[in-house]
Amino acid sequence: MRKLISLFFLIGLGFFSAPHSFAHVEITSSFPEQYTNATPIPEQVWIEFSGDLQELEYEILNTIEVVDSTGIAVNFDDPIIVGPRITTKISDQSAPGVFLVKYRVVGEDGHVIEGDYTFSASPDYSVAPVEKPLETKEEGSKIYIGLIVFGAMFFSSVLGYLIYRKKDGK
Repeated sequence: MRKLISLFFLIGLGFFSAPHSFAHVEITSSFPEQYTNATPIPEQVWIEFSGDLQELEYEILNTIEVVDSTGIAVNFDDPIIVGPRITTKISDQSAPGVFLVKYRVVGEDGHVIEGDYTFSASPDYSVAPVEKPLETKEEGSKIYIGLIVFGAMFFSSVLGYLIYRKKDGK
């Protein structure tokens, strides 16, 4: 029985010491930044994340869209992804005002992160900052399956040990 308990402990220890991460990518910086007033209207927008973004040949996994104050998408060309950064170019015909940046990216861990933020831009005047929080939404479960499996194994091991001790009269 002790060998079985040791085996479960070693399996759990091996699983949790494996090189994987429970943290998902998050925004570390962006240009223009959230709530800022950009003058002049930027030629590009980029978002940098805490880890590299996944890329697959012939598949679009990561997107970034910039919408101007008239509600028209003003980004063009495919986004450029270099490591943890996604960049898109903006039309020089963009209307000044509040811009909405929408993104959907896939981190190295395979989790999809999507959200949006706003900034203001004008050719020659300032616009009051927009009070909309930066949101990230994660598709998928927030429960870590590995923790559940480890907890079940640990609980089973302790229960088995207690039953074993009771049978031996110890």
